[in-house]
Amino acid sequence: MLEETIFDIAICGAGPAGATCALALKNAGLQVVMIDKATFPRDKICGDAVSSITKRVLRQIDPSYETELLQFESKASITQAKLYSPNFESLEISFAKIGHCIKRIDFDNWLFHLALRENKELKVISGIGIKDVVQDENFSISLEDGRCIKSKLMIACDGAHSVAAKKIAKIKVDRKHYSGAVRQYYEGVSGLSGNALEVYFLKDFLPGYFWIFPLPNNQANVGFGMLSDTIAKNKIDLKKSLQHIIKDIPQVAERFKNATPLEDIKGFGLPLGSKKYKIAGKQYMLCGDAAALIDPFSGEGIETAMESGKFAAEQAIKCFQEKDFSEAFMMAYEQRVYNKMWPNFRNHYWLQKLLGDRKWLINGLISFGNIPFVKKQIPKVFY
Repeated sequence: MLEETIFDIAICGAGPAGATCALALKNAGLQVVMIDKATFPRDKICGDAVSSITKRVLRQIDPSYETELLQFESKASITQAKLYSPNFESLEISFAKIGHCIKRIDFDNWLFHLALRENKELKVISGIGIKDVVQDENFSISLEDGRCIKSKLMIACDGAHSVAAKKIAKIKVDRKHYSGAVRQYYEGVSGLSGNALEVYFLKDFLPGYFWIFPLPNNQANVGFGMLSDTIAKNKIDLKKSLQHIIKDIPQVAERFKNATPLEDIKGFGLPLGSKKYKIAGKQYMLCGDAAALIDPFSGEGIETAMESGKFAAEQAIKCFQEKDFSEAFMMAYEQRVYNKMWPNFRNHYWLQKLLGDRKWLINGLISFGNIPFVKKQIPKVFY
């Protein structure tokens, strides 16, 4: 039985970070268990933007996985972003590399089953939450159904409310480096181009932004996000704010005149990568949202989750090869993550701080960006 087995690796969470980690561990000859409180397919509240980096990560593991994603039918191909200033001037930015918008219920389910298919050593426990994590000679992971799973190495990919991150890494929510957001799927929003991410910096809702992201079948992912520190200080109700934006701001309301909501408004939290945490230690690593690896400006986290999952898998293989699970050896993972991601996180954090609620600055930058010469110089590296 599973509870009597000591696994080589326990992956807590089967979202993009966990599934990518399991995928990158294929052919490693290691006994791996992946645990998730949900059963797939399951929804994950998100903006659904899947950047081109995602395809690169898949390609690095196996080129055929990128091909499979490109053949995935339920996606919108994204070639540009439309940014709207507080005075509603727009700036269109074309991307050098094509990204996608895919509902997380579809994308995560595809990636989960890809890992299950490709990693023959992988065992999965789903529909059971993690109650507690204890570290001794091995990790003991207590499940809500009373079972206890033991592993030599633990990789925590269990999201913003990670049990392991709180218990083992002692990570606490810091509102200055955390965002809250809400999402609602719509059908029939007028003016959708089908290939553009729309981001609105609205004068009464700064710092933060409202978005309309296209999906297949004339659907859209619609949402609004803001720093948690601002939400708490100003006692902002994000759900009411989203309704106000859609119904009462004329330039937006016109777009939703004949649109139909497909669900109730749902909220989620985003631990931002604007603060460094201890994400590795003796016999453990944290990935994705559990490691607070979400872009501080855009709120994107799928690609960083997947890349950190891949990095963790590669570090895990080295650990078993060298028979070294010490904190000193494991720190190579943390260093690799921050060497790759921190410069971008740091720059985007200061951009977020610079713009803040400065309407005049956002208006000016978008006007400046529309100067033909300047527009040609805007780096096309986002997707």
